Amino acid sequence: MIKRIIIEGPDCSGKSTVVERIKNMLHWDSKSLHHIEGDQFERYLKEYANNLNTVFDRSHISEIVYSILWNRANPFSPDEQKMLNDICNNKVLIIFVCPDIEVIKSRYLNRKFEQQISFNELEKSREIFIEVMGKLPFLLYQSKDYEELDSLLKSVREIIN
Repeated sequence: MIKRIIIEGPDCSGKSTVVERIKNMLHWDSKSLHHIEGDQFERYLKEYANNLNTVFDRSHISEIVYSILWNRANPFSPDEQKMLNDICNNKVLIIFVCPDIEVIKSRYLNRKFEQQISFNELEKSREIFIEVMGKLPFLLYQSKDYEELDSLLKSVREIIN
C-alpha cells in the first residue's frame, strides 16, 4: 500500500499545483523537501521514514539533478543513492511533472519573484531530470491542461485505494 507520494520535476513545471490537489484529495500532509544545508542522506532517510501519508514536494532526486546542473559533488555515495532509490521503489508513488520546455519557460517569465535557477538553465535541468528519473518507476504528468490533471488525480486515487 502506498504511504508516500513524491512530486518531482523541473522548476516551473506545475509541481505545487499537483501537490496541493493530491494533498487535498487524499487529506494527507504535504512537505517541501527543497535543499537545506546538512547531511542529505540522513535528512532524506529521516523524512521518508517519519512521514507517512505525506505528499513530498521534491525529494533526493532534486538533490542529484541540481548537483549535476550546478557542477557540485553528488551529495550521495552510490550505496546511499541506491538505498534512497530502493525506498522510493517500495510503497512510494512518484509523479514526474514534466511539461514541454516552452511551457516551463513561459511560467518562469510570468513569475513575480526571483528564482534560484536561471532562465538559461531551465532546458538543461529538464534534460537532467528526464535522465535521472529514467532509473525509477513513475507516473508522468505533462501539465498540459486541467483535463490531464483530473485524469492524474483519478489515477492516484485508484493506486492509493
